[in-house]
Amino acid sequence: MQGFIGLIEHKVASGDGSAETQTIKCTRNAAASIALVCSDSSYEQSTLVLSRLAGLELSTMTEFRVTNCVAAEFVNDVPTEIGVDAISETEKKIGGNILETRVNQLNDSDTKDETDKIIQAALKNGPDGVFHEDYNGPKIKVMYIMSDGTGVPGISRELAGVRGKQSDGSAKTFEAKIGTVFIVEYTADGKPLLTENGEIFRNKDVRYMGTVRKSDDFGAMLYQHAVDNGLLDVDCVVFLGDGAKWLWSIQREYFPYALSGIDLYHAIERVNAMIDLLRFKERVGSGKKQAIKDECIELLRYGKVKEMLDLVELVPCKKGNEKKFACAKGYFLTNMDRMNYGVFAACGIFVGSGVVEAGCKVIVGTRMKNAGMHWSKENAENMIALRCAIRNNDFLAEYLSNGYNEQLENAA
Repeated sequence: MQGFIGLIEHKVASGDGSAETQTIKCTRNAAASIALVCSDSSYEQSTLVLSRLAGLELSTMTEFRVTNCVAAEFVNDVPTEIGVDAISETEKKIGGNILETRVNQLNDSDTKDETDKIIQAALKNGPDGVFHEDYNGPKIKVMYIMSDGTGVPGISRELAGVRGKQSDGSAKTFEAKIGTVFIVEYTADGKPLLTENGEIFRNKDVRYMGTVRKSDDFGAMLYQHAVDNGLLDVDCVVFLGDGAKWLWSIQREYFPYALSGIDLYHAIERVNAMIDLLRFKERVGSGKKQAIKDECIELLRYGKVKEMLDLVELVPCKKGNEKKFACAKGYFLTNMDRMNYGVFAACGIFVGSGVVEAGCKVIVGTRMKNAGMHWSKENAENMIALRCAIRNNDFLAEYLSNGYNEQLENAA
């Protein structure tokens, strides 16, 4: 029943610049197959694959039009009815939860010596938790929300006046923003469930979304994505990302109750860059520089940002780098509360945003950043939506069932 003949409509620009609709006769199953192949390979490569494996002799333009039509069904609108009251109600429910309480207890200065021992044990052997296979008691749900951005090579007419990344101003891109959510379960008293290897157990799929829209729109879309995937039913929210200002603006507006953290590995890169601004004596410089880096990274892993900065300030800055160093130091002072890595490790909280970074590569990089590719923002939006739907395992079920429902409505 799913292989009925349908009409796929595709809007293209006519000679006078206006939009006109072209209709392609195609079964819904065939359209899904074409889009699935084209989502993974260039249109040129897809032509060969579809010809060899499916016997479909199609032009690259037909493949593009069919894929764009299919992908457009997965592009989400920007939510317009997210009120402050809804966010406040969620904050009342999630704020002050058991996981946040554990973090605050370990941050209490009155238990500093005990906390240091707990952190040392966690960094050495992993967090104190319970093997998930042995635990049958009540659980709490923690939603992790992560976001990141990556460049997409754009077409010249949409990037006029934008300077590219190369020294000659070429390699112009626009930004795609990717968001991920997933849920991790903890014991009722906030201890992580662990695998046999002592790693934090996660049995829920990661759910992806993405857009090339501005950060204001992305924030509303990310909030809706979190709601659609269980935000209102969890007990705690953890928000992770890099140091981008737009990202933390979103966190403050839509997830003010979240425990927030900057990706540890991004912070380590910042440490290395900061130390590169310092001056070391030539004879012992190389060894001393690496020793300072190692010690600073160790302090960072413990969440001892102030102690790390005190250590760095013992080394003079290279002449001319004073402003850069002040800026680098300011970054850590501003984000100190988000670099509570030792306590997070002791509580079994993820400190890395590798999930969303991998999402940027899988959803955008592997399909949209190959040599010679240039995308319009509209086509990039469609392709990102399609690849997110495929990654979320929503694509075939939703696309084919939607078509079947349309057939029943038309028949009625």
